[in-house]
Amino acid sequence: MTMDRLLRLTSGTVLLIVWLFGILPAKDVHWFWKAFLLFMSINQIQSAFTNWCPVMVLYRKLGVKECEC
Repeated sequence: MTMDRLLRLTSGTVLLIVWLFGILPAKDVHWFWKAFLLFMSINQIQSAFTNWCPVMVLYRKLGVKECEC
């Protein structure tokens, strides 16, 4: 799996988990999950302009290919 696809998979999975915590039948959602969702959203926006994500550093160290060249 290439870096681009793995980043999309990671982002989608994390956002889905945070969303699930947000819709749980509870009186109030902990502030951490709201802040984490905000962080993920801002990170997605900056990544669209800079083509860089903090998770890319980890994936490069793990040996994930950049592209299918």
